Amino acid sequence: MEYERVTGKRYRVLHPRPAYVLIVGKWGGDDRGIMAASWVMPLSEEPERLVVAWDKETHSLSILRKTGVFTVNVVGPELTDLVWRVGSVSGWEVDKFREYGIEVEQARSNGGMVLKGALGWVEARVFRIVEDLAEDVDLVIADVVDAYARRDLYDPRYGWRASKAGILLHASGRAFFTPGRMVFAEK
Repeated sequence: MEYERVTGKRYRVLHPRPAYVLIVGKWGGDDRGIMAASWVMPLSEEPERLVVAWDKETHSLSILRKTGVFTVNVVGPELTDLVWRVGSVSGWEVDKFREYGIEVEQARSNGGMVLKGALGWVEARVFRIVEDLAEDVDLVIADVVDAYARRDLYDPRYGWRASKAGILLHASGRAFFTPGRMVFAEK
């Protein structure tokens, strides 16, 4: 077996990764943000926490610092274009909700918002923001407040029924995968 040395963007050896839609802000509030994120992971079971590597310059992080709540929305391939759009445009420049006609619903437990049409979501509240570990990101450590998943696509014991749910995975740029196939976001 032959191996090739990977140079530049070596983190892509860990791709494809789930492509999530993060929504920050409180339901009914004026301060809200939405972005795509892949660098999200569980941190601990007790207490139940997750961590997000969040670009320091994002509009969403500035809102999160004020409101302290967000949701991690799990999506399928039907939202590929939306994921690409919210991950490619800055909230400092455009109101993504208005620009892309994004519909949200009230989260059930943390006072935030969830993406209409998501396969499921995690509702979170900021526990701590760790700064200065890297030049470009802050680590947001959050308590998991609640989580919901479509009953037909999720198994409480094993997680997502991958072939049926078709969770969107980000490869690079406009390229995404779902289990068994590759899809591309429109230009």
